Amino acid sequence: MLVNKNYFLTYCMLVRRDAVVIQQRLTHALINATVRVLVSVIEFGGLFPAMGVPHDLVAPLFIGAIAMQLLFQGMGFGIRTLFDLKFNRFIDYHMTLPLPKRWLFASYITYFCMEAAIVTLPLFSIGIILLSDAFQSISPNYPLFIVIYMMTLIFNGLLFLGLSFYYQFDWFMQNLWPRRLTFLLMLSPLFFVWHKAREFSPKASLIMLASPLTYSAEGLRATLIGGTNYIPVHFCILGLGVSILFAIGFAARGITNRLDPV
Repeated sequence: MLVNKNYFLTYCMLVRRDAVVIQQRLTHALINATVRVLVSVIEFGGLFPAMGVPHDLVAPLFIGAIAMQLLFQGMGFGIRTLFDLKFNRFIDYHMTLPLPKRWLFASYITYFCMEAAIVTLPLFSIGIILLSDAFQSISPNYPLFIVIYMMTLIFNGLLFLGLSFYYQFDWFMQNLWPRRLTFLLMLSPLFFVWHKAREFSPKASLIMLASPLTYSAEGLRATLIGGTNYIPVHFCILGLGVSILFAIGFAARGITNRLDPV
């Protein structure tokens, strides 16, 4: 018990240090979040309706765009980790800490979740307020939204942590998007609603269920908008849960291959 307590205290100190780093970057992060909110509101509140997008699709498409933004936050986290492994090597200091790898990399994921929340939560809250006309007929479930949101952050953090350790620098920078993430995005209903895809092509909609982003986007829509037009929330939680388990295994394999190759 004493050993586990010491591990937890060391983990808390790492998280506290990360919180200080985030606080130092807070001004820039909030400015970036504000710019994203304004651009999204102009795009989804003005441009899309002017182009003929039905009014009832504005809200789900807006939420899908935020789900994609969460993926981009994960990509940024992965690139920073990749650069540290290649150039800065701050990981060498972390490896000298009296802390098992699972606790150490849990602090990495915690840092990512805190940073991503600062950037994306304003998109949800302020964006929904400014796009209130599109969100009038909604029945949100905020506790389940927090569950889906946190599971999405954890999955994205684990995925890109694993990718940054699994692939070498040059391969990651040159090939990750076209050879890996393209399929993840193309098989996800970020720019449309899954039920619409099922009406158009049932087989294609079944293939989309293999993508974790499907459960992220549809889960966020189901919890923030409600109704029966989206994949049920509990099914999304199950899908994200399974995806997180696979991501944990992938990240563990990548970390082991990079740090303990023998």
